[in-house]
Amino acid sequence: MTLTITRLSPDDATAIDQWCHATEQVRRHEVPHFPPMPPRLVRLLLTHEYPGRRNLFHVALRDGEPVGRVDISLPTEENLRNLSFTIEVDPRFRRQGIGRQLLDFVLSVAADNGRTVLMSHSSLSLPDLPAHDGAGAAFGAAMGFGSTLPEVQRRLELASLDEAVLAGLYAHAQAKAEGYRLVHWREDTPDDLVAGVAYLDSRLISDAPMGDLQLEPEQIDTARMRQSEQVDRARGRQAWRVGAVHEATGQLAAFTAITTIEDVPWHAWQQITIVDPDHRGHRLGTLVKLENLRRFRAEAPLVEVIDTFNAAENSYMIAINDEMGYRPVHGAQNWQREL
Repeated sequence: MTLTITRLSPDDATAIDQWCHATEQVRRHEVPHFPPMPPRLVRLLLTHEYPGRRNLFHVALRDGEPVGRVDISLPTEENLRNLSFTIEVDPRFRRQGIGRQLLDFVLSVAADNGRTVLMSHSSLSLPDLPAHDGAGAAFGAAMGFGSTLPEVQRRLELASLDEAVLAGLYAHAQAKAEGYRLVHWREDTPDDLVAGVAYLDSRLISDAPMGDLQLEPEQIDTARMRQSEQVDRARGRQAWRVGAVHEATGQLAAFTAITTIEDVPWHAWQQITIVDPDHRGHRLGTLVKLENLRRFRAEAPLVEVIDTFNAAENSYMIAINDEMGYRPVHGAQNWQREL
């Protein structure tokens, strides 16, 4: 039986459908709570790429039947030694050597592009949640990858929020944030804030827990920010953002974002929340997240849940999320191998 690895292109509807079929089989088995990936969205991902990264999507076919996928991401600005990838095999076809063949393909792409640090991820069992079968972790270890940076996905059910708790958290944070004012924006960042957002966004890898992952901070400037906003619009990605501005200096001290995709109207992601180190201790992270949640709920009534990921060691952000009502739904383990 022959395994064929086909790279997706925006005009190849058959390959996109096959990729979506393989992805859906794994999603149902591994992460049934994850939002689906409809073909139209995949086509948009292929057509519109973010600056600083080249993504290659592939479907694995055995005798014409989709049995898995392998997606590869190549940074093009920073982290030029790195390659990150996702390998997924339909549970019905596991333990037949398909994963190893897909990894061999990844290794060939790494060699062709001069990449020597490989990164991937697998599901991780968490206490009080149904255990995963451990197939991804066993495969990673067997292929010479080292585990690093466990992460936890948490979910906020918007129909069951405790309004009194949220009001109390907001009042406490607001009292600590004297000397700061809140600013709101949707899609394009206002001109007077874009440099501050780019600076804070560039700090993410330096400031957030990254474990032993070999990652360089991204150098995001205004032009790169504007290009990313254009990609968001093209993909149908909508964003709600709130920032905290230090009134004495006019500096953007913190910001956060919630995003949605048109194709999945019931679901949202809580994205980056970052506070400049010079302005910590004022509960700004809590304040901007709560303010953004309040505005988001009023303007996006179809959304039922908001998901977010945190490094398991990021105790500060986890504490904020727990107070707001987020609850763990999934664990993920990062893996890394240096060639």
